[in-house]
Amino acid sequence: MPASLEEVSRRAGVSISTASRILSNDPHYSFKSRTRQRVLDACHDLQYQPNLAARALASGRSRIVAFVVPRVQETPFTALGSLQVLAGLEEAFSARGYHILLSSPRLADGNVDPAFTQLMQSGYLEGIVLDGHFAVDPLLQILQRQRLPCVTIGHPNYPYTIRADDDGGYRMLVAHLVELGHRQIGIIGLDHTLFPSGRHRLAALRAAAERHGLTAETMPYVESRFGRQHGVLLIRQLLAEHPGLTALVALNDRLALDALHALRMLGVRVPEDLAVAGHDDLPQAADVLPSLTTINQGLHRWGEYAADMLFALAAGGEPEAVVMQTRLVVRDSTAPPSAAPVLPR
Repeated sequence: MPASLEEVSRRAGVSISTASRILSNDPHYSFKSRTRQRVLDACHDLQYQPNLAARALASGRSRIVAFVVPRVQETPFTALGSLQVLAGLEEAFSARGYHILLSSPRLADGNVDPAFTQLMQSGYLEGIVLDGHFAVDPLLQILQRQRLPCVTIGHPNYPYTIRADDDGGYRMLVAHLVELGHRQIGIIGLDHTLFPSGRHRLAALRAAAERHGLTAETMPYVESRFGRQHGVLLIRQLLAEHPGLTALVALNDRLALDALHALRMLGVRVPEDLAVAGHDDLPQAADVLPSLTTINQGLHRWGEYAADMLFALAAGGEPEAVVMQTRLVVRDSTAPPSAAPVLPR
């Protein structure tokens, strides 16, 4: 038979309640390191495996928080920015003795996957972190009815949120491009009905362009879908219609990476023929050739702030929204424009 918690506590020479609190990483109690080690050694010796379901029933606490990333065009496993946030969330909540459950509900015509509603009603979750870079209003309505502590990231209309300082980031990026000599700048974005955060980024970019005397309304803007094949067709059309372009700004790094691939396929050199910049500073941005100039918004720290905000909410607090500072990371994909027009082969 498997060992019991009582046997573990007896082997370690501590009470059952002490062993339970040590194994659950209860943040309200602190124990000497040698006491904690005795309990861990006893678990190892006895091959003790805690019953998480029984623990949740007994305490009324599951120690599970859901990270909700809507399934719009792709799964969260290919949404590279969401994966960066997830890594930070796992680290932050794990340090507090919590586990992360990943939920990816489908959204179709404003309707939410019924399985998501069932999960929210299960009583199994202690809180929610919702990726609000996507169209999440239907999900928020469900969460607010359940009255679960919830924190969002991005730009949804919600008080407890974490977002990037897009205005500051694009002021730095546009200033960098203008200083290099670029005044003909194209923009690649996403469908705003699916990705509302793109609307905020586009507005911030256009406002920054106006500050430098550029006419924002005349800056070519196209909406893309993720995928290299579509990227090649889109870039070919964009350059054919606007041969005077000297720079492209993609509103996230995933689009910028697709653009770099498309330009390489079309025989357009980066940055000699066309400068390219992104937004997010994903790990891939430093590894691609040429390495990508981009806006860093500290995605690895979003999990830490989300955990702090969620625990404050659970304790009855009213935490303030967090605006993450941004910085420009200049790499090899941006350089002064050449005199020759860009013509795809």
